[in-house]
Amino acid sequence: MAYAAYREPPGATSVVRETAFHVLDVTVASVDACRVRRALAACQGVGVLRCEPLLHASAACAHAVPRVRLMVRLPLSRYAEVLHGVLACVPDGEIGPLTSWRAHLQRCGVAHGG
Repeated sequence: MAYAAYREPPGATSVVRETAFHVLDVTVASVDACRVRRALAACQGVGVLRCEPLLHASAACAHAVPRVRLMVRLPLSRYAEVLHGVLACVPDGEIGPLTSWRAHLQRCGVAHGG
């Protein structure tokens, strides 16, 4: 019986593939924010980074209700699931641009980061 052993060459490091996260801004009526957060919590690997109330005068939906912006962190593979979850639970809102994690950190004023 033959036996073969394999090992990494000296100095080689094993490749660890990390999930590349993106950030999606979702703006909804403040009364719908809890429902949206629950729908997003059901998506694996997805989380709400920030829930920011929009206080300026133009921050009202068609029904003149105050709105909030949810900054949602997600792996790109969950994008369709997140969109479906949001669209299924709220009648009115905005889906903003999908940005990379690095661009999100720069937008928040963090110069370096993973």
